[in-house]
Amino acid sequence: MSEEDKREGSEILGELEALGQQLASAVRALWQSEESRKFRQDVGEGFAELGKQLDAAIKSAQETDAARQFSEQVKETVDKARETDVVGKLERSLVTGLRELNEQLSKTVSSLQDDEPPAEPPAPGPEKPA
Repeated sequence: MSEEDKREGSEILGELEALGQQLASAVRALWQSEESRKFRQDVGEGFAELGKQLDAAIKSAQETDAARQFSEQVKETVDKARETDVVGKLERSLVTGLRELNEQLSKTVSSLQDDEPPAEPPAPGPEKPA
């Protein structure tokens, strides 16, 4: 690597570091602004209100006959699924599929590596200190 390449690489790293610092400063300033605090407060209050409304809706729904019937149907379906070992079959199928995917990926990687010419060893010569 020539001195110019090293200098350019160093300049790139310096610019990336400066960019990172600028982004961090911008995010920090945005986070600490009064508008940001007000927005976060409004969002928090909105979620709290949403939570209250959801709780009320759930309690209301639980009291209806339709909800009770639906709950019973869900329980029956879960029980039937457990009896037929659907989860076990799904897990076995997933493992088989992942294994096949890994094997194909391994073959692809191997063929890509076989297509690359072997790297030439460095020419012998005096060693330079780093």
